[in-house]
Amino acid sequence: MIHLKSLIGILLVATLSLTSCKKDEATVTENLTAEWNSTSVKIDGVASPATTTMFLHLQSSKQYEITTNITPFSQAKSGLWSNTDDKLTLAGNAWTIHHIADKELRIEFVLDGKDLEIEFAK
Repeated sequence: MIHLKSLIGILLVATLSLTSCKKDEATVTENLTAEWNSTSVKIDGVASPATTTMFLHLQSSKQYEITTNITPFSQAKSGLWSNTDDKLTLAGNAWTIHHIADKELRIEFVLDGKDLEIEFAK
């Protein structure tokens, strides 16, 4: 009987140890912190030319770098970023986060009355 109680105790401790090691779901901030490459850029629902690309690097230090390429031009910008569950703020502009998953991000912003939607992949 003592051996059975010891065995049950060991199994219980092992089960609790395995359960506590289970990885928690990443937060929105953790999911955002990455290097992102645009896969789609749309203005008012119309796809931009394939030569329009964006690279966005959101760092854990809350610094960001973004490079926009519209052949033959390129523009880089950097600064601080912040977020809530459904907003990503870059340079004071609050983008709506429509979708964020492990390797996908879709954000939207209205600029001069035009709806700008960008899809990114890690």
